[in-house]
Amino acid sequence: MFRPLVTLLVCSLAAIAPSHAAGGGGETKKNEAGEKGSPKHQKEITTLESWVSVYPIAVSIVQDDAVRGQLQVWLGMDVVDEALRARAEEIMPRLRDAWISGLSQYASTAVRARKPASIDDVSRLLQSTADQVLGKPGSRVLMGSVIVTMR
Repeated sequence: MFRPLVTLLVCSLAAIAPSHAAGGGGETKKNEAGEKGSPKHQKEITTLESWVSVYPIAVSIVQDDAVRGQLQVWLGMDVVDEALRARAEEIMPRLRDAWISGLSQYASTAVRARKPASIDDVSRLLQSTADQVLGKPGSRVLMGSVIVTMR
């Protein structure tokens, strides 16, 4: 009777925790001059104008009604089309939500102890999700790393 409630609670926390842990939620930090700046410009990894930074995503691996580990993905997007890049930056919360949902489902159904996550599967999932949420292809989702930690 309590298992569905526990599962719902764990999934809810898994969806909320990564944004808080990564400093998400659109909060801005003050720079050295004391001015507020966007989180995107706090720590860039490239000077490409077409680069769209994405905070790392972490989702819980829930199996048999228990958290068994965590899947972490570091990624960014290369979007050459200026209009599409502006749209990607504008709807980044929606993109993150779709990525978190897809990765949560993948982590809970495909990731197993002592087996690495399929980089090809994760890459396809992230790219197809980006294309679907943006409404058309034109972005390139690039992953820095995919890490699975099991308890």
